[in-house]
Amino acid sequence: MSGSDGKLFRDYTSGAPTETACDMLYLQTQLASPKVSVVEQISPGDCLDISLSKMNDELVVVALWRGQVAGGIASPRVIRLIACIQSGTNYLAVVTAKAGAQISLKISPIKEG
Repeated sequence: MSGSDGKLFRDYTSGAPTETACDMLYLQTQLASPKVSVVEQISPGDCLDISLSKMNDELVVVALWRGQVAGGIASPRVIRLIACIQSGTNYLAVVTAKAGAQISLKISPIKEG
């Protein structure tokens, strides 16, 4: 993280700092702390809603399957994801692989219009 307000997430590419636009923010990650009773219903190709939640007074990103929390999102870019969701960008996660309770996700912005 960098920036005078401490809220900006910057990607450093070729030495030049650039902030990823919310509508261009894509993540590939694993579902963190999967809820077994929920993830056993999930299959590759399924879509999960991405939402914000409070946990121990901290804002976290969660993946929802049919309104139930399937697990959290842990990524080095989660701070940027939180900021983008707060600014109004919606995201969707597609299940790309499943091995037991281990779920791989591709998180993408939902394009409006």
